[in-house]
Amino acid sequence: MKEPDYLPLLKALRKEENYKTHFLIPVKGDKLLPVAVEEIHFFHIEDGVVKAVTRQDQIFIFSQTLDELNDCLNPQHFFRVNRQYLISRKAIRDVDLWFNSRLSINLKHPTPEKILVSKARVSEFKDWFTNG
Repeated sequence: MKEPDYLPLLKALRKEENYKTHFLIPVKGDKLLPVAVEEIHFFHIEDGVVKAVTRQDQIFIFSQTLDELNDCLNPQHFFRVNRQYLISRKAIRDVDLWFNSRLSINLKHPTPEKILVSKARVSEFKDWFTNG
């Protein structure tokens, strides 16, 4: 009988340990403010700038792209719903059915525009949300 291949499992476990839990965010010149990832409700792009919004309605500017942030955050907690938004599961208030089999996500914090999940990502979003 062949030995099971544990390498993919070990890689997945190692990656789990490497997800960011905090960011040091530059504020007011020469200060760095520690912000826990669990405090962040969502990241979004506004006028070409990536911003994070926290539970306390604080807004921070990030130098990373949404793709880079998506790679360093635990996918159990954050989902890239579209090109503009990377959202935390904890931030979701409710979800509306939208035209053409899409979904509209309503967060606990108001957003500059409606957050729509494309038809192609709806089933992936539902799996992420219900299996988290």
